[in-house]
Amino acid sequence: MKFLYLFFFISAMLLKSEWALSSNSSEVRLGLEQDILTARLEGDYVRALAQTERLKMLPDSYHLGIALDLDTRLTRLSWDSQSTGEDDYLFGLSEALIALCPKNRRQSPPETLFQCGRGHFGHSYLSALRGNLFDAGSHGSQAIKAFEAALAKNPDLTAVKLPLGMAYFYADHLPSFAKLMAPFLWFIPTGNSDKSLPYIEAVMVEGGPYADAARFIYSDLIMQKAPERMQEASRELEGLVSRYPSNPRLHLAHISSYAYQNDWRGAYSAVKKMDGSIQQASPFTAVGKIWKIYILKYLNQPLPRDLQSYILEQTTDGLPRWTEDWLMLAQGLANDFSGDRNAATALYQQVLDSGNRFGSGWLLELAAEGLDTNLYPGKD
Repeated sequence: MKFLYLFFFISAMLLKSEWALSSNSSEVRLGLEQDILTARLEGDYVRALAQTERLKMLPDSYHLGIALDLDTRLTRLSWDSQSTGEDDYLFGLSEALIALCPKNRRQSPPETLFQCGRGHFGHSYLSALRGNLFDAGSHGSQAIKAFEAALAKNPDLTAVKLPLGMAYFYADHLPSFAKLMAPFLWFIPTGNSDKSLPYIEAVMVEGGPYADAARFIYSDLIMQKAPERMQEASRELEGLVSRYPSNPRLHLAHISSYAYQNDWRGAYSAVKKMDGSIQQASPFTAVGKIWKIYILKYLNQPLPRDLQSYILEQTTDGLPRWTEDWLMLAQGLANDFSGDRNAATALYQQVLDSGNRFGSGWLLELAAEGLDTNLYPGKD
């Protein structure tokens, strides 16, 4: 009898110990996930990636660690999408998550479907960057199906609504030739902009660790495709730069949201906020100074001498390729301001010759105007 009592006592203690370990592991997992998301919002990718490695070591957290590793690296890549150095690793992370995808979605838990969808979404995004329409479309369709299945099983799984909204948005804004052929090509995902932003808004409203990430993505999508809602983007970004003042990418998005409304005073205030928050020189601050040239031009304000010197001496070393035309145009403005009309027009012509490589059509318009007239007359 004593043996039975001892057996039950030891069993109860072991169960209690296992529960405590499981509970503690869950708390640690949630804490690491939150810190990874916070580090990304602060622009600290080194810390975020280090924490994903810790997360992979926890029981039952390996695939969540892979998903956040993939998300973090894709977020960093979005600053300079021409960089291909991590492609093999990124595709490998995607495939590790896709391997979780079940043959029968009805019998799979929602978290497994969520991670499956993240793998397909990462593969779709990277394929789109590399111009592989077939893979981008087919994986995009699979991502939407997996996310929808996860949400159907657990409507309270708020986090899944963020990539689901993004997937619907990107699917609905495929290049025109792809959308034209969509009814005839099974691998083109069916987009739905009416669903996309509301899903992302739901993540913002419901709160939780993904709410601020959703605010940034929401603002970015508005700036891309919904200019009539640009003021919303400015408001959301205002809050984000106040909460995460060390992240220069948030500041640059904040500046852009005003510039795209032709609200140059608002843009100037955003630049000053960035200047007061970010002192360390980087490619991000270089882009901030390029914006400052444009803003002062539209405000008919003189260029400070130190800003002129900085822009004229700046090279594209370390800058993403999409900034090349931006820098040339800014240098043209600086030369116009200093009175070197020949140098200015040569730079404006280079911008025009680039053929709008990275989708900044307004640069071409401004460069064409610069060939006809001095865009920035006068000296400081």
